[in-house]
Amino acid sequence: MLWVKVAKDDVFFMAGAVAFSILVATLPLLLLAIGISGYVLSAQVADPVEAIVSVVTAMMPEGAVGQDVANIVRAVVGNVLEQRSGFTLVGALIFTWFATRLVGTLRVVVRHIFDVAQDRGIVHGKLFDVVVVVVGALLLTLNIGVTVTFESAVGFGVEVLGAGGDVLEAAKWMFGHGVALLSVWFLFLIIYRYLPAGRVSWRTSMVAATFAAVAHEAIKLGFSWYATDVVDYSSTWGNVAVVALLVVWIYYEAVVFILGGEIAHAYALRKKEIVNAGAAS
Repeated sequence: MLWVKVAKDDVFFMAGAVAFSILVATLPLLLLAIGISGYVLSAQVADPVEAIVSVVTAMMPEGAVGQDVANIVRAVVGNVLEQRSGFTLVGALIFTWFATRLVGTLRVVVRHIFDVAQDRGIVHGKLFDVVVVVVGALLLTLNIGVTVTFESAVGFGVEVLGAGGDVLEAAKWMFGHGVALLSVWFLFLIIYRYLPAGRVSWRTSMVAATFAAVAHEAIKLGFSWYATDVVDYSSTWGNVAVVALLVVWIYYEAVVFILGGEIAHAYALRKKEIVNAGAAS
């Protein structure tokens, strides 16, 4: 049943559409979130630039990020801190316009995954997309702030206990990966649950989010291994390979997202069949 549904929905074609929308919308999303976070954290953290860079890069495969991405984030945050109001306004307008495309694509994809007949229509759908964009920006900003705050707390707790060096680095690594996994799981849960016009059950949404989050971490580790141990950065094509690697990674992230929904939907249908069979007998 699962593979029939996967073939029927043309999963890999939908993944291409999602990946393209991610590429279009990610930069405006990060610009606004980084702008707001930089403004908020500048009064709380000695070096808000490095704090934001560490959170953003933690979501991507290790080794594939490189100094180019980190330097871009640093430059953006520095510009934001110098020109807060103008950048935030422009970033908000650009972000809202482009990011609604991603939300609209995800709405269509999730509707097909869970066979939801209802649709919001053009006007209602666009307004819904704008609301999701604003909420998503606020959640991303909150995630960055909470992550930075707890990282500082973890570091302080380890130092109070008299530990340091490798212990401190291990504690920060475990915390960073734990927060990243939990954040991705929660993001998937909200998308599966609320983007379709017809509500998907919490149980089904949790199954989908769990599969997608775990698979996300698995492929991130796989791409991290490839980027750190296989790619030859000294060659002419080294930097080109990194760009291609990130694009391919985004595509397979989209595949994972769709497969998570397909597996959860098949699980829900199977459970419903068992319940109906038991009631009939």
